[in-house]
Amino acid sequence: MTGVRISDLELSDEHDTISLEATLVDAANKLLALPRGVLVVLDDTKAKGVLTSVQLLTALASGDDMNGELCGAHMDMDVMEVNLSDELEDLKPELAARKPHAILAVDDAGDFAGYFSPNDYREALQMGD
Repeated sequence: MTGVRISDLELSDEHDTISLEATLVDAANKLLALPRGVLVVLDDTKAKGVLTSVQLLTALASGDDMNGELCGAHMDMDVMEVNLSDELEDLKPELAARKPHAILAVDDAGDFAGYFSPNDYREALQMGD
Protein backbone atom coordinates (compact mmCIF):
# COMPACT_ATOMS: atom_id res chain seq x y z
CA MET A 1 0.00 0.00 0.00
CA THR A 2 3.01 2.25 0.10
CA GLY A 3 2.45 5.28 -2.07
CA VAL A 4 -1.27 4.66 -2.61
CA ARG A 5 -3.14 7.89 -2.03
CA ILE A 6 -6.84 8.22 -1.38
CA SER A 7 -7.12 10.14 -4.67
CA ASP A 8 -5.81 7.06 -6.53
CA LEU A 9 -9.01 5.18 -5.73
CA GLU A 10 -12.45 5.23 -7.37
CA LEU A 11 -14.50 7.03 -4.72
CA SER A 12 -17.56 8.02 -6.75
CA ASP A 13 -19.25 4.62 -6.76
CA GLU A 14 -21.11 2.81 -3.97
CA HIS A 15 -22.75 5.95 -2.59
CA ASP A 16 -25.10 8.79 -3.27
CA THR A 17 -25.62 12.03 -1.37
CA ILE A 18 -28.63 13.47 0.39
CA SER A 19 -29.29 16.64 2.37
CA LEU A 20 -29.81 16.95 6.11
CA GLU A 21 -33.36 18.16 5.44
CA ALA A 22 -34.43 15.29 3.17
CA THR A 23 -37.01 12.90 4.61
CA LEU A 24 -36.39 9.26 5.41
CA VAL A 25 -38.71 8.36 2.51
CA ASP A 26 -36.38 10.32 0.21
CA ALA A 27 -33.46 8.38 1.67
CA ALA A 28 -35.21 5.04 1.22
CA ASN A 29 -35.88 5.79 -2.44
CA LYS A 30 -32.25 6.73 -3.03
CA LEU A 31 -30.97 3.64 -1.22
CA LEU A 32 -33.24 1.40 -3.28
CA ALA A 33 -31.65 2.83 -6.43
CA LEU A 34 -28.15 1.89 -5.22
CA PRO A 35 -27.02 -1.67 -5.89
CA ARG A 36 -25.01 -1.42 -2.67
CA GLY A 37 -23.61 1.41 -0.64
CA VAL A 38 -24.53 4.28 1.61
CA LEU A 39 -26.02 7.74 1.50
CA VAL A 40 -23.65 10.48 2.56
CA VAL A 41 -25.58 13.21 4.36
CA LEU A 42 -24.39 16.67 3.33
CA ASP A 43 -24.86 20.13 4.73
CA ASP A 44 -24.13 22.05 1.54
CA THR A 45 -20.74 20.54 0.57
CA LYS A 46 -19.71 19.27 4.01
CA ALA A 47 -20.31 15.65 4.99
CA LYS A 48 -22.10 15.28 8.32
CA GLY A 49 -22.76 11.54 8.46
CA VAL A 50 -24.08 8.52 6.58
CA LEU A 51 -27.38 6.70 6.26
CA THR A 52 -27.76 3.01 5.53
CA SER A 53 -30.71 0.67 5.56
CA VAL A 54 -29.93 0.05 9.25
CA GLN A 55 -30.83 3.63 10.23
CA LEU A 56 -33.99 3.50 8.11
CA LEU A 57 -35.11 0.18 9.57
CA THR A 58 -34.41 1.44 13.09
CA ALA A 59 -36.61 4.49 12.47
CA LEU A 60 -39.33 2.32 10.94
CA ALA A 61 -39.25 -0.15 13.83
CA SER A 62 -39.49 2.76 16.28
CA GLY A 63 -42.68 3.94 14.60
CA ASP A 64 -41.15 7.16 13.32
CA ASP A 65 -43.01 9.07 10.59
CA MET A 66 -40.86 8.28 7.58
CA ASN A 67 -42.46 11.14 5.62
CA GLY A 68 -41.73 13.69 8.35
CA GLU A 69 -38.48 12.57 9.93
CA LEU A 70 -35.34 14.13 8.46
CA CYS A 71 -32.09 12.44 7.53
CA GLY A 72 -30.09 14.71 9.81
CA ALA A 73 -31.84 13.30 12.86
CA HIS A 74 -31.10 9.67 11.98
CA MET A 75 -27.67 9.67 10.36
CA ASP A 76 -24.70 7.74 11.72
CA MET A 77 -22.03 10.28 12.64
CA ASP A 78 -19.28 7.74 13.36
CA VAL A 79 -17.33 8.78 10.27
CA MET A 80 -13.68 9.48 9.68
CA GLU A 81 -12.63 12.12 7.18
CA VAL A 82 -9.47 11.60 5.17
CA ASN A 83 -7.89 14.00 2.72
CA LEU A 84 -7.57 13.03 -0.93
CA SER A 85 -3.81 13.57 -0.66
CA ASP A 86 -3.41 11.21 2.34
CA GLU A 87 -1.45 8.02 1.85
CA LEU A 88 -3.36 4.96 2.93
CA GLU A 89 -0.34 3.53 4.72
CA ASP A 90 -0.25 6.59 7.00
CA LEU A 91 -3.93 6.15 7.89
CA LYS A 92 -3.76 2.49 8.92
CA PRO A 93 -3.04 3.11 12.63
CA GLU A 94 -5.96 5.53 13.03
CA LEU A 95 -8.27 3.27 11.03
CA ALA A 96 -7.36 0.33 13.25
CA ALA A 97 -7.81 2.35 16.45
CA ARG A 98 -11.07 4.10 15.54
CA LYS A 99 -12.84 1.53 13.37
CA PRO A 100 -15.28 4.14 12.01
CA HIS A 101 -18.56 3.09 10.41
CA ALA A 102 -17.65 5.09 7.29
CA ILE A 103 -14.60 6.77 5.79
CA LEU A 104 -15.24 9.90 3.77
CA ALA A 105 -12.72 11.61 1.53
CA VAL A 106 -12.54 15.40 1.55
CA ASP A 107 -10.59 17.89 -0.52
CA ASP A 108 -8.26 20.57 0.84
CA ALA A 109 -11.25 22.85 1.56
CA GLY A 110 -12.93 20.12 3.62
CA ASP A 111 -15.64 19.55 1.01
CA PHE A 112 -16.93 16.02 0.48
CA ALA A 113 -15.03 14.29 -2.34
CA GLY A 114 -16.01 10.62 -2.10
CA TYR A 115 -16.88 7.57 -0.05
CA PHE A 116 -14.05 5.20 0.85
CA SER A 117 -15.73 1.79 0.88
CA PRO A 118 -14.48 -1.62 2.02
CA ASN A 119 -14.12 -2.47 -1.68
CA ASP A 120 -11.89 0.58 -2.10
CA TYR A 121 -9.70 -0.72 0.72
CA ARG A 122 -9.37 -4.09 -1.02
CA GLU A 123 -8.52 -2.27 -4.26
CA ALA A 124 -5.83 -0.28 -2.45
CA LEU A 125 -4.30 -3.47 -1.08
CA GLN A 126 -4.00 -4.81 -4.62
CA MET A 127 -2.52 -1.54 -5.90
CA GLY A 128 0.13 -1.59 -3.21
CA ASP A 129 1.34 -5.09 -4.08
